[in-house]
Amino acid sequence: MHKRLGLTALAALALMAATAAQADTQPGFYAGAGIGSTKVGDDISGVDDSDTGFKIFGGYTFTENWGVEVSYFDFGEASVSAGNSSASVGITGLSASAVGRLPVNDMFAVYGKLGFASYDVDLDFNNVPGFGSGHLSDSDSDLIYGVGGALSFGGNFEARLEYEALNVDGDASMISVSGLFRF
Repeated sequence: MHKRLGLTALAALALMAATAAQADTQPGFYAGAGIGSTKVGDDISGVDDSDTGFKIFGGYTFTENWGVEVSYFDFGEASVSAGNSSASVGITGLSASAVGRLPVNDMFAVYGKLGFASYDVDLDFNNVPGFGSGHLSDSDSDLIYGVGGALSFGGNFEARLEYEALNVDGDASMISVSGLFRF
């Protein structure tokens, strides 16, 4: 009797674990946030082009393989200083992307996204010879793209590792870790 009860309990636990591990992405909305390491601009000697960036995003999954996503992103700042002079440039914006997803197994999928971004580039400078101090801002738009891997924990939570890039007179990119909830 105890042996049969133990086997039934073990079977029930295995069934619950298998159900929790399913990455079957159902149609619906999701929202998430991420943080990562950014690079703004080209490699120029003396310029600190790495920073910490973040993003807040949401989307809709139409099928297991296709969806759309919108995000607010902050790619951080690149800065340079020499003597009393300093300058920094930061990039923030909004993007909308189509997302293509390829499940590898029940828990893991790879994906790519391609979209359009509208962004602001802000330049702050202090004591720059010939320019003094000030602030300049410009807005532009460009393509944004990304690739990544997604690990599903149950049907409602997903962790992502992603590389995203935006082409802005030099590149701005971010490698991030994100979490999202499906509802």
